[in-house]
Amino acid sequence: MGEPNIVVIGGTGFYGRYVVADLLRQPAVRVTVVARRPPDPGFGSARVRWVRGDHTEPDRLRGIVDGAAAVVHCAGPFQALGGPGTGPWEPLRAAVAAGVPYVDISEDRAFRRGALALARSATAPVLTGASVVPGLQALVVADLARGLDRVDTVACCAAPDTRRHRGPAMFGALLHGAGLRFTAPRGGVPTVVHGWSEPEWALFPPPIGRRLVHQVYEMADLDVLDELCGAGTISFKAGTEFTVVNRALGLFAALRARTGRPRAPQRWTPLVRGVSWLVGRAGDEAGGFTVTLTGERGGRPVTRKLGMTAVRDGGRIPSLLAGIAVERLLSGRLRAPGIVPLDSWLTPDELRAALADREIDLWSGADDGGWQPLENR
Repeated sequence: MGEPNIVVIGGTGFYGRYVVADLLRQPAVRVTVVARRPPDPGFGSARVRWVRGDHTEPDRLRGIVDGAAAVVHCAGPFQALGGPGTGPWEPLRAAVAAGVPYVDISEDRAFRRGALALARSATAPVLTGASVVPGLQALVVADLARGLDRVDTVACCAAPDTRRHRGPAMFGALLHGAGLRFTAPRGGVPTVVHGWSEPEWALFPPPIGRRLVHQVYEMADLDVLDELCGAGTISFKAGTEFTVVNRALGLFAALRARTGRPRAPQRWTPLVRGVSWLVGRAGDEAGGFTVTLTGERGGRPVTRKLGMTAVRDGGRIPSLLAGIAVERLLSGRLRAPGIVPLDSWLTPDELRAALADREIDLWSGADDGGWQPLENR
């Protein structure tokens, strides 16, 4: 048998490149990158080949994924949904038709719901949401909630790096979601909120520190974490180190929530990307993610916290689970057909070891409300 071939759809994008780099850590793997244009710059490895294609071309995708060891879907924005007939689900359709294991880094709520329906006939593993939201959230929350009688709140915060320039898909998703209304649990009550609202200051582990964060747009964690622990409050907030940028986006979102305008803010993507690139020249490449869980055990309140930081290339954190998943697929440790439960495919020790192997620093909550290094087991 030859080297296993991993097909990465959208492999020339911001997160796709990180996924490819992670896959190349394994010496006996070939990578086929599917993208509309050839990679520039290239990947610097003879084990990577580029194939012209688009995630909306079902017939071409079926020919490309046939015989692959796995398919990894990184071609966002997953939020730009035009209905179940075509679009962001085509890589999953192609993988299911070919009987090939499938992984994606989608964070979108509607995409996950569609993926669950499509995966019912899958004869190979399907892991949807292998990103920070909802993949990492589910694994961390399942660990932190162990032994609790009740989970009251799950508060997750992300501190993205700003040094590395994102692609148009991320900005398109951000502008699409800012100001859009959706329902999220607050104190056990379904509450209408909108994207990029509810600002608060969050403390991240070193070297990040305090940042102003906002509730991000509607994402899959609202379903996944509710099913997992039934928390009365579920939130996922994010913010850059530039407070003025966070506040400006918050004002834009509030205006859109109030007036409904602009109706198509994605048209501003080139302008916003340009501003982001300029601001990013003074930015930091560190990134981080935290989970704070409150609940009750034996009648007493409990608070548990876990954080992770990357001093270099902090933007790669959302791509890590995809590489870890492919490792397990190739080793035969992930083989059951159909949807892979997000909270159970890695043990806490396995997750921590995999993150540490990728130079991610892990932290636990300290008694003074800060953070202390977590010894990797």
